[in-house]
Amino acid sequence: MKHLDYQPMRSISWSLRLGFVCLAFGYLIALRYLAGVAWPDSFLGAVYLTTAFVGHFAFLALIAWCSVILPTALIIPNLKLAKVLITFELGALLLLLIVDTFVFQQYRFHLNMFLWKLILNDTNNEIFAFSNTMKALAVMAIALVIALLFFIGQKLAQPKKSWPHIRLISALLVVYLSANLIHIWADAQYIQSLTRYNRNLPVYYPATATKFMAKHGWLNEDAQQANASLSMNKQNASIQYPLNPLQAAPLTAPMNVLIIAVDSWRADEMNAEVSPNIWDFSQRSMRYNAHFSGSNSTRAGIFSLFYGLPSVYWDAMFANKQGPVLIQQLKDNDYQFGVFTAATLTNPEFDRTVFRDVDNLRLTSEGDTPIARDIDLTKDWLQWIDQHQQQGADKPFFGFLFYDAPHGYSIDDSLPAPFLPEEDINYLVLNNDYDPTLIRNRYRNAVYQDDKLIGQVLSDLQDKQLLDNTIVIITGDHGQEFNDTKHNYWGHNSNFAAPQTHVPFIMHWPGQTAKEIALETSHFDIVPTLLHRALSVTSSERDYSMGGNLLAPVQKNWRLAGSYSSFAVISEGLIIVSSLDGSMHIYDENMDEVSSAALDYSVLSKAMDEMKRFYK
Repeated sequence: MKHLDYQPMRSISWSLRLGFVCLAFGYLIALRYLAGVAWPDSFLGAVYLTTAFVGHFAFLALIAWCSVILPTALIIPNLKLAKVLITFELGALLLLLIVDTFVFQQYRFHLNMFLWKLILNDTNNEIFAFSNTMKALAVMAIALVIALLFFIGQKLAQPKKSWPHIRLISALLVVYLSANLIHIWADAQYIQSLTRYNRNLPVYYPATATKFMAKHGWLNEDAQQANASLSMNKQNASIQYPLNPLQAAPLTAPMNVLIIAVDSWRADEMNAEVSPNIWDFSQRSMRYNAHFSGSNSTRAGIFSLFYGLPSVYWDAMFANKQGPVLIQQLKDNDYQFGVFTAATLTNPEFDRTVFRDVDNLRLTSEGDTPIARDIDLTKDWLQWIDQHQQQGADKPFFGFLFYDAPHGYSIDDSLPAPFLPEEDINYLVLNNDYDPTLIRNRYRNAVYQDDKLIGQVLSDLQDKQLLDNTIVIITGDHGQEFNDTKHNYWGHNSNFAAPQTHVPFIMHWPGQTAKEIALETSHFDIVPTLLHRALSVTSSERDYSMGGNLLAPVQKNWRLAGSYSSFAVISEGLIIVSSLDGSMHIYDENMDEVSSAALDYSVLSKAMDEMKRFYK
């Protein structure tokens, strides 16, 4: 009987030695994640980046060794065969790391199922075009890595002295824990100069303990606010926005601009019954029947409205304290700002992104309920516009009113609520069989009451004869679902189907005739329209957005939508979703998952380009 040569302890010991060598190679490869990243200017920052880098990849290596290498060493009954398999496994892990570094440098996110799907299905090289030389180099690189590991493996087969495996692993775990402890403190103190490096490391989710720190009095709120207000050195920025300095002709007859947004306002609830005042206004304006938000959530929806860019750029804009060019152009033309929102502007951090360049920003409204705060913001706006007309009517104004009642299903019992029967939402009872009629009526009543408030704003503009010189946009930040797709989706921020992304859009533009527009448009189109047609910007819209002209819309066959943890490419009835956890799924318009679909890779290529164009 042939001897199997089963020596698991020798396999384990040898694999640990080769694993440490591969970890050293991994560190060298992973330096690519830090290419172009400014070295921290503080000692603590340098310590954090170093410990996070060293500790995280050591931790990943330990996980890989325990889950892949160790089982091979234990299961394979032949020492030589085990070494061969382990060598190929370690080589594959190194090659995977190499590929991810290239992906990150190209797109600023790491390998996920979305990209794997593109790579595996890009048979015509429509997205990833590789020359024969590049293919040959790739094959040579793979062969070189495997050959090098076999050579090193042979050298390590008979070590001259034992390796301190346990001490090395223990030391690296201490480094890993140190990085997490530093991050807990930096996160609680809001030190972005440290935490901004997190996104560079793949599958890196360092520890946080904000509640624990606050409970023990270790959360320095003053320091948090102070650090948040500090501008980062633009020389360290990883974003180039706009791509080129904006060029504009002199603005001789500036028009006022007023944007009214309603949180969680779905498109089919803009009608004569639910929103009669806005409906009446829409009959005298341009009404866009196929308009979509850039998101299914507030943060990314408002971001798409003011930046004209997908939500993947939020972190970069936030980290680099980069406000939208729309606001800057308004300031350059001496516009007066009236920003009135029901929900606080500090969460999401619109005060540090969208409105960071607005002076004396009003951060919140008074009131215990969303509808009470909506009433308060309306009152304050009417007072502000009165004061503007009395003291600064010679200067144009930009107004932004953001209503919140539908988001919270909030109504005022003293105001009319015609949709009955109704009840407040109870999230605990929602399921796929739940009848949404009562909460849908509650939602409609919230929209109805906000419509009454917005009607006051519109009537006031009419009374002051401001509509002759004011662009008025009325829309939603995103939609709201009531299990429309019959997959137990409620509210928003859970999928990218129409109920959560299709929003009303009405635009009154002085000199433009009232009409309905059937072509698909989106929030990405707002900024280029205002900059080009209202603020005389002559630069290409490609320099600062991914949108087009709402006054002359063109047919589109795809669009982007993003949220806090995922993004979607929506085209030809398919919703292709990629999540930050690496998962990738394809759905139809009703959120039924599609197991196999003929994807248009030219569209996906364009979408990928939009998500990386503004990174340096």
